[in-house]
Amino acid sequence: MDSFYQGLACMLIIFIWYYYIIGVLRWRTVILAALLAFIWAIISVFLVDAVFFAIIAVNILSQLIRKRRLNYFQTGTLMLVNSVQILFSNIAIFIGKMMILAYAQINNGDVNSSHYLILIYIIMLIIMNATMFFVLKRRISIVIARINELNLGKPIFGMSLILFIAVEGIILLSFYKKITATIQVPLIIAFFIMMIMMLWQMYFFISSYTKKQAADYQAQQNAQLNDYLKSVERQYLELRKFKHDYKNLMLSLQDSLTNGNSPEQTEYFKELIAQSAVETSLDSGKIVKVQHLGNETLRGLIVQKFLDAQAQGINLTVELNTENFVIHHELVDIIRIVGNLLDNAIEQAQKMTDKTVTIAFNKIDGTTEISINNAIGSNFERSKLFQTGYATKGINRGLGLANVRELVNQHHDFYLNIDSERGYVTMTLIINGG
Repeated sequence: MDSFYQGLACMLIIFIWYYYIIGVLRWRTVILAALLAFIWAIISVFLVDAVFFAIIAVNILSQLIRKRRLNYFQTGTLMLVNSVQILFSNIAIFIGKMMILAYAQINNGDVNSSHYLILIYIIMLIIMNATMFFVLKRRISIVIARINELNLGKPIFGMSLILFIAVEGIILLSFYKKITATIQVPLIIAFFIMMIMMLWQMYFFISSYTKKQAADYQAQQNAQLNDYLKSVERQYLELRKFKHDYKNLMLSLQDSLTNGNSPEQTEYFKELIAQSAVETSLDSGKIVKVQHLGNETLRGLIVQKFLDAQAQGINLTVELNTENFVIHHELVDIIRIVGNLLDNAIEQAQKMTDKTVTIAFNKIDGTTEISINNAIGSNFERSKLFQTGYATKGINRGLGLANVRELVNQHHDFYLNIDSERGYVTMTLIINGG
C-alpha cells in the first residue's frame, strides 16, 4: 500500500503538470488525471520505476493509433515532466529517510518508518512542485507560446528524450544493482542540477531564437518597404520626365489646331490639357521640395501619398526648412507613423471644404519635427482620438491612429503633439536627436 500511495501522489502530479503545460487543464481533465493516476499507481506497484517508460510508450502508441502521427511537443512535455518528477521523488525519499533516521537517533530507538516516509514524501513533493510552479509560472506560458509559434516541438522532444533516458537509466540501474543512497543521491543531485541548467538554456535558446526570427522578419519587411518606395519614387521621376515630351506634343499640335485641322486632333488636345494638372502639381511648390528629403524610403512614401491624395481630389503640399532633411535612426517606425497620420489626414480632408493637407519637415537644434495639418469638422474629439476603433473618419476605422500611439510609446525619444484651433488640427511627431 505504501508503494501504491507513493505512486498515486507522483502520477497525479505528473498528469496535472502535463495537462497544465499543454493548455487543457480543466475540471474534467483533473478528474481524468486522478483516474489515470489511480490506474498507473496500481501498475507502479509491479513495475516500480519502469512504470515511467510504460507511461511514455502508451502515450506514443495512443497518439499513433488515434491521430496516426506523433505530437512531438506533447510527448516531449510528458517526458520532461516525468524526468522532473523522478528526480523530485528520489530527493523527497532521501530527505524523508534522513529525517526519520535523525528522529530515531534522537529518540534512541527505531520507529515505524514506512508510513512516516510516505507522509514526508508527499509533503516534500507538494512543496517542491509548488515552488517550481510559482517560480516558473510566468515563464511557462511565454515559452509554450514561443514553442508553438516557432514550431520547436521536435527539438524539445529530442532534448526531453535524452534527459528522460539518462535519468530513468540511472534510477533503474540503481534499483536493480542495489546501489546505496550514498552513491545514488550525488548522481540524482548532479542530474537535477543538469536538468535545471538545461531548462534554463532551453528558455534562453527559445528567447534568442524568437528575437532572431523577429529581427529577420523585420529586416525582410524593411527590404520590401524600401523596394516598394523606391519603385514609387522612380514612377515619380518618370512623371517629371514626361513634362518635356508633353510640352513638345503641345507645341506640335498648336499649329495644327490654329490651322483648323480635324476634330480628332482637337479631342486629343483636350485630353492632353486634362493631364496638365498632374504635370503642374509635380513641378509646382506642392511637391517639388520632396527632392530635398535625404531618405529614399521617406521620399518614396511622400510621393506615394501625394499621388493617392491627387486621385482623391486632395492637395498635398510639402514644406521643408532645410535643403537636406535626413533622418538617421528609427526610420521604419517613423515612416509607419507618418504614413498613418497622412492616411487619416487625407481621408478627413475629403469631407471638408478645404481639401488641403500640408506636411512640414523641420530640423531645430538637433530635434526633428514632422507636422501634418488638415481641416477638421465640429465633431473632432481630441480626447478620444487615439482610442482603438475611434477616428474622425468613422467608427471601427481608427486602427491607424491607435497604431501611431503604440509606435510612439515604444520609443523614449518620440513625442506626438496635437494642436487644434480654428477648424484645423496639426499633429507633430517630435524626434529628439533624429
